[in-house]
Amino acid sequence: MSDKASKDVAVGHSSSAETTGTKKVPSRREYLKTAGAVATAGVAAIGMPTIAKAQNKTWKLKLQSNWTGIGIESQDRAAALFVDRVKKMSNGRIEVTNFNAEVLLGIGETFRGVGSGVADLAVTSSIYHRGIVPVGEYLWAVPFFPVSTLEFYENIYQFMGIKELWQEAYKPHNVAHLTYMISDEWGAMVSTRPVAKYADFKGMKVRAFGIWADWLVHNGASIVTVPGGEVYTAIQTKILDAAAFGSPDAWAGMKMHEVCKYYINPSVCPYDIVEVIMNLKTFNEMPPDLQEVMLSASRVMNKELAAMTITTDARGRKKLAEGGMQTLMIPDDELTKAAEWCWNRFVGLKGKDKYIDKVIEIYSTARQLHKDYYGPKRLPV
Repeated sequence: MSDKASKDVAVGHSSSAETTGTKKVPSRREYLKTAGAVATAGVAAIGMPTIAKAQNKTWKLKLQSNWTGIGIESQDRAAALFVDRVKKMSNGRIEVTNFNAEVLLGIGETFRGVGSGVADLAVTSSIYHRGIVPVGEYLWAVPFFPVSTLEFYENIYQFMGIKELWQEAYKPHNVAHLTYMISDEWGAMVSTRPVAKYADFKGMKVRAFGIWADWLVHNGASIVTVPGGEVYTAIQTKILDAAAFGSPDAWAGMKMHEVCKYYINPSVCPYDIVEVIMNLKTFNEMPPDLQEVMLSASRVMNKELAAMTITTDARGRKKLAEGGMQTLMIPDDELTKAAEWCWNRFVGLKGKDKYIDKVIEIYSTARQLHKDYYGPKRLPV
């Protein structure tokens, strides 16, 4: 019997008991009442070891990062800070080991690998599992959609329904979506040939994804799919003529100036929306405070990555220029034409998938909100 239970019994004895001299003897009614209380406490205590076990367990998690170890400084730093923060916030109860790109899982295997438990966590992109969850392509990017600031997408994600949609779409696959991450620009392409307008892509072999790939095909390009970490070799061996993959930081880290002479601006996606995912069963087995550690640490990683890319991309552009890469700017009229085509392609998907329909609805509202907010900022007169 616990000390607390003993005290409770003693109180019961003194309050309504028969006495023989100085000794207190409980009545049958009081005895049964007290015994029942103690029995109830004992039953409740049966569940305590399970709770205590979850609280005291050290969770050793394997993180598959799809872009660490390939020369992208911001990704390497963000992952290292995340691992350290999780350990500190959990007081050592969660230990995360980061695995660089392609070590545990290939990038196309990541989603299923996290769902099956080969890795517990991953920093990845929903574009790579669009064949499993079709809406993933559009959660990743719609070319020219104005995700130009972190706070704008934060509003879409937190308050317009994207977060809940993302979580619901992944749940049947035993995958928990922890957070989006604003990486850096995607679609500022490198090329072995000069490109002054989109028609110049005719006959070129290009690495690209999603609606952007559709637009390039519309202009006569052919699409070749290779992992991001293999773009250098693919261009060097003439498997590719051009590629959309990374930011200036990524291209500089991969030394793309050695095999590509041209850097084509601007980026068609000002921010590349990636994500942190986790095995859902593992997440659900964690006590609530550790679940919050995973969610909060992931969200901080998002903000750190977005912030540090300002410096790393500026440095990357300088390295590329010093390496002899020439920057080419696509004219505004070409950009306007491409933006209109890509948006119409996107909204034309309505009716094919309930999640895609919801994204179309949310993005349409957000697109108007962007115009209303980022337009002339003055009080109406």
